[in-house]
Amino acid sequence: MNLFVYGTLRSGNDNPMADLLRQHAQLIGHGNVPGRLFDLGWYPGATYEPDGIYRVWGDVYELTDDTILTRLDDYEGIQNHPDDEYARREVPVQMSNGQAHLGQVRCQMYIYLKTDGHPRLIESGNFLRQ
Repeated sequence: MNLFVYGTLRSGNDNPMADLLRQHAQLIGHGNVPGRLFDLGWYPGATYEPDGIYRVWGDVYELTDDTILTRLDDYEGIQNHPDDEYARREVPVQMSNGQAHLGQVRCQMYIYLKTDGHPRLIESGNFLRQ
């Protein structure tokens, strides 16, 4: 199973959950999805919008232990409740090496649900390059 991450879980971030992900997954590349990336303070939130004009950039990991998703769901506050900030869904991710598109892979992604509060848009779509 693959996981697309775009914020605090990205490679290069130094936090316990990013470290845990790296211990139970292999970075297979970088990619993007159509959607918007919002600045929520010390972390971002991303939408998935199949017909959107903006892109969200991130990393694609292949999970070596699918049970890690339960811990990541806890980190992202997923409780399958209407007040959840995120939902985890499967989306197509366009793989890229920065210069060329390399095809699509299906990935789990944490999708931000609370855009009605009008958070600040990160126009670059890249949390690491705001």
